[in-house]
Amino acid sequence: MRTKRLKGPTAVSDSALLRFTALSHDGTAWNDLTPHANMGTDNTGGGWPLFDGVGDHVIVPSPYVVTGGGPGSMPLAADLTAVTVEVWINPAAIGAHRRALSINSDTDLNYLSLGLRDVGYMFLQVRNTTRCTGLTTLVAGAWTHVVATVASGTAPLVYINGLDDTDTSTSSSYAAENIQVSVGGTLYGALPSVSQAFHGDIDTARIYSRILSPDEVLMNYNAGRAAHP
Repeated sequence: MRTKRLKGPTAVSDSALLRFTALSHDGTAWNDLTPHANMGTDNTGGGWPLFDGVGDHVIVPSPYVVTGGGPGSMPLAADLTAVTVEVWINPAAIGAHRRALSINSDTDLNYLSLGLRDVGYMFLQVRNTTRCTGLTTLVAGAWTHVVATVASGTAPLVYINGLDDTDTSTSSSYAAENIQVSVGGTLYGALPSVSQAFHGDIDTARIYSRILSPDEVLMNYNAGRAAHP
C-alpha cells in the first residue's frame, strides 16, 4: 500500500508579480518563478544569498518591469495602485540603515522601499518619505519574515513573522511608473550605485499587485518557516 505524502503549507500565488527564492537562483541570475518570468541580474559576486553590505544587489531593470518591455515582462505599470512586498532576511549585524527590497522609478530614490533601521526595526518608505515603521527589534543572525502593504489612500502596514507589527503609519498616494526592482539595496536611473546595501542573507523576495490580507501574510510565513529555522 502506497503511503500518501502530505503537502506542507503553500504560499499565495494569486496576483504575484515577482518571486525569487533559493530554488530560483542558478549561480548567475535569479529567475522569477511567476508566469511573468522576469530575470534578476545577480551582482553579489557569487556570494548569494549573502549580501556584503557594500555593493551586492540583485536588480530587475526597466523596461523588463514595465508594460510589455520584453518576453515575460511584468506589468508593474501606472495602473498599479496597491502592492505587497515580502522578504525573508537574516541580517549579519544591526547598526546601520539597510534596504532589503525596493521598487524605484527612473528619477525617484526609494519610490517604495522596505528596509531595516539602524536601531533594528523595519520601515517602509514611499517616495522617499517614511510612511510606516515596525515595533519589533530584529536580531542579527536570525531569519525574519517581513511583509509590507501599501495602497493609495490607505495606511501602510508592516508584518513580522506573519503578524501585524505596525507602530506608526501614514497614508500616501502610490502609483507605479517606469521602474525597476532591486533586492539587497536601492538604486535608480540617476543613481547607478547601490544605496544602503543590505548586509546579511536574503532568501526570498515577492511582489504582489494587491494588498495581501492578514491571513494570506500568515500563510506565506507558514509556507517558508521550515526553510528558515
